[in-house]
Amino acid sequence: MQKHSGGKLGKAGKTLSTSTSKKKKSKAAKTLNSHKNKMH
Repeated sequence: MQKHSGGKLGKAGKTLSTSTSKKKKSKAAKTLNSHKNKMH
């Protein structure tokens, strides 16, 4: 997958890879997945 930087997706990806909070992670994963389904 391409690396997204900046914006909402970059933030979501960063959250996903660095955050330890389960709630934040699942929200970030949802954001990334819906983008992936729409755009890629």
